[in-house]
Amino acid sequence: MVIGGKELTISEKLTQQKFQEILVSTYLMGREKERLTVNEMIEEIKQQILKEKNN
Repeated sequence: MVIGGKELTISEKLTQQKFQEILVSTYLMGREKERLTVNEMIEEIKQQILKEKNN
């Protein structure tokens, strides 16, 4: 995975459990909203991964 021009393996900063939590929360957000585009979902996942990376 490349984020911000720097290659990052998910396991460096993100556990499998946390990644699953991010995906589930994004899925639930999509169910709550009447319309959520794929791009919005991808952006939400990306933002949450970046937030974890910076923690």
